[in-house]
Formats: sequence, C-alpha cells, structure tokens
Amino acid sequence: MNELVLSIVNVVKNVDVIKKDDMEFLVQNSKSLSKVMESTYMWRTDYQKHSIISDFNYPTLHGKFHQAILEQKVQFDQSMYLAKDFEMKKLEIEDILLDIEELTDSKRDMIVAKKKQIELQFNQYELKNMQIAMDYRMKEVKGWQVIINDLQKVMESQGLSEDIIWSKSNGEMAATFFQSLNNLGGIKNSTDGAERNNLLSLALFAVQQVKNSGRYEELLKICNKEQLEALGLLGV
Repeated sequence: MNELVLSIVNVVKNVDVIKKDDMEFLVQNSKSLSKVMESTYMWRTDYQKHSIISDFNYPTLHGKFHQAILEQKVQFDQSMYLAKDFEMKKLEIEDILLDIEELTDSKRDMIVAKKKQIELQFNQYELKNMQIAMDYRMKEVKGWQVIINDLQKVMESQGLSEDIIWSKSNGEMAATFFQSLNNLGGIKNSTDGAERNNLLSLALFAVQQVKNSGRYEELLKICNKEQLEALGLLGV
C-alpha cells in the first residue's frame, strides 16, 4: 500500500499545482497516508449497527429483524456492484497497457504515452480503493448477518415460525404501534403544527389498527412508562 501511495505522489510530483514543500510532506508521510486509506472506517461499526435498531427506533424484535435484513440487502447489493466495477477497472487497465504497447517513438505518441501512464497509475489507485471499500462492505454484510442470526434465534425460542419471522407484515402492526408511541413523546418539544398533527395521526391510526385486531389489551401489558404516557396524550 505504501508503494502505491508513493507511486501516485510520484505521478503528481512535477505538477505545478502542488508546492515543493507540500510534495515533500506527502513523500515523508506516505506511510501514514497509506494507513489512513486502509483504516478510515467506511459505513458503520458494530456499535452503530446496533444503534440503528435501538429499542426506541424499533421496539420489537420483529421490527429490528426486518430493518437488519434491509440494511444487509443494501450492503450486499452495493458489494456486488462494486465487484462488477472492480473487474471493469481491471479491464480498463489491460486496455491502457495495450495502448501503451502499440505506441511508437514519435513525439506525439510520447505525449500520449505520458498521458496513458498517468491514467494507468490512477486506475491502479482506484483499484486499490475499491479493494478497501469491498473489505468494509463485507464487514457490513457479515456484521448484519450476526445480528440477524441472533434476532432469529430469540424469536424462534419464543415460538415464532420461520414464515412469521420472515414476513414483514406479520409483525408490522405491533412494531408500528410501539414505534408511533415512542415518536409521540417528542410532541412535547415540538412547536411545528404540521409535525404535531402528523405524530398524532400516525399514533391514532396505529392504536386503532391494534384495537380492530383485538390485540390492544395484549400489547398494552408490555408498554413501558413513556408509551403509556403517550397513550394518555391520545386520550386512550
């Protein structure tokens, strides 16, 4: 990696836009810059993953599970597109190398060769960045898999079937009920009339749906203090 940073620095060392002392700094700190490239965390740490599916945002295990599989799908999709881009970039590099081989010793071709060399170096630099990005994409995919497995085991231990666990609609009503009550707590600090009406209407809709399903008493028993206060605000 350090060699790659140095190679890019060497490509731009004669570029007028970078001052001599700044170029010396880049050369002297190439090892540190290489470490920065590898260690600057992309996307989310495990701590951040768990914060996304916090009890406030996703009060039920089912809700947490479906947000987790959504997050994993996004990262998996992006890793597949990145793999495609990586292969296309490799082909671009091969194409540039062939172009360089075919150039003659004419003055014009020598200029073209210099351009191709710069293009080649930066393509190799981009290729390395893609490798780093793929490492972090896969950290995301694997990290979410651990969370998904843990949530699924708990729900299975509670007697939920695989069909119920993997069907978003089966747990959506309860999840929305608790989530809307959590969000309603913020109405006390809101001076925005449209926001207040939106929070109230969403909560009232969720409560009504639960009542219509006959599950209100069941879910009421597991409401926390803040959720009970939110029901009080609704006059329920």
